[in-house]
Order: sequence, then structure tokens, then C-alpha cells
Amino acid sequence: MLPISRQDAKILVLALVAGMSANAVLNGLTVAEVELSIFPLISCVLAFYCMLQEYKTNAIEGDIPLLTGASFIVGALSYSVCIRVIKPEIGSNFFPLIICMVLIFWMCHKLGLFKR
Repeated sequence: MLPISRQDAKILVLALVAGMSANAVLNGLTVAEVELSIFPLISCVLAFYCMLQEYKTNAIEGDIPLLTGASFIVGALSYSVCIRVIKPEIGSNFFPLIICMVLIFWMCHKLGLFKR
């Protein structure tokens, strides 16, 4: 079981928000069915800035950097899945959903949530 502190949980949540907002900006720029908004861009910049400040002030050790990357990918894929559920003409959401679920189960296993 990986001991997770409040700062580590903060970084994981910020990575999730950064992934969702980065994918929202990318989808707004590239997909015609999705409208571009300034709010995902603002949240993306703020999330990355807060993560940078957290990395500067606290030492990050163990598997937290790996879990942070996985949390970013889960955020990006979960936004993609939600958009594809709302607008099915964009394409299928099967593979992003499967990858997202596998990453979530792997993160829960690494954090020791299945042992409780």
C-alpha cells in the first residue's frame, strides 16, 4: 500500500483536472461538433501552474509521478468518453473507456484501495 498524503492527493486531482481541460481545449480546436470555450484554457493553465508550484515546494517521491501521469491520461480519456456519449456521431468510445477503466483500476491497486 502506497501511503498518500494530502499534497499527493492534491497533485493527483490537479493532474485529473489538467487532463480534462487540456482535452477540452484540444477538442474545441480540432472537432467541429465541440464548441471552443475560454474556461477550459483558463483551468488548464491554472492546474498546470498549481502543479508546478506543488512540485517546486514539496519533494515528490515513490510512485506519485507515475500516478500523476496516469491521472492526467484518465482525465483526458474521461472527457473524450463524455463528449462521445453526448455526440455519438464523433465516433465510438469503447477503447477510451476500456483504457480509462484499466488505468483507474491500476491506480486503485497501486494506492492499496482494494486491500481495505
